[in-house]
Amino acid sequence: MKVMSVILIISWGSALFYELYEGIWSVKHSLPLHLCRISFIIGIFNLWNPKQWMFEWCLFLSIPAGFQAILTPEVPLGEENWLLVDYYFSHASIIFVPLYLSIVMKMNPRKNAWIKMFLYLQVVALICFPLNYIFDSNYLLLRSPPLIDNPFLFFDKWPWYIFVIELAFLLHILILKFIFPSKRRVC
Repeated sequence: MKVMSVILIISWGSALFYELYEGIWSVKHSLPLHLCRISFIIGIFNLWNPKQWMFEWCLFLSIPAGFQAILTPEVPLGEENWLLVDYYFSHASIIFVPLYLSIVMKMNPRKNAWIKMFLYLQVVALICFPLNYIFDSNYLLLRSPPLIDNPFLFFDKWPWYIFVIELAFLLHILILKFIFPSKRRVC
């Protein structure tokens, strides 16, 4: 697991180096404030030293985010080969980490963890919302909908599309709640 963690660190470092070298790194697009990048970082720590809350974050937030990102990609920095490889590798990684921890390491979510993770996501959104105005960015898609063809984005007006995305995310979380049942308490 530590080797996998190091591979993810090298991947992230390589992507950062590439962005800096090509002059495409920007506060507007490159800070680790997108849900997938936050999940990628948590996944790195989770592989290095597994913690229950990090596993639950990866399970309930990373899988839906990674799944949607792979199905409907948005690559704001460009579509050069390296950027596409990094995009798909990092998003596949945030799906792989919780599956590995669940299947191989036999980790299970706690009861009501899905609710806690959904609430944690709201806290992250509250932090990112003002930062988007400071940086003129769109982290967590809070200022405008992404420029992708996604069936959940049938509203394109702010703030209505955010409510639809939230409901879709909650639906994904509930599906995962039933696929990965909570661990049973032993008396």
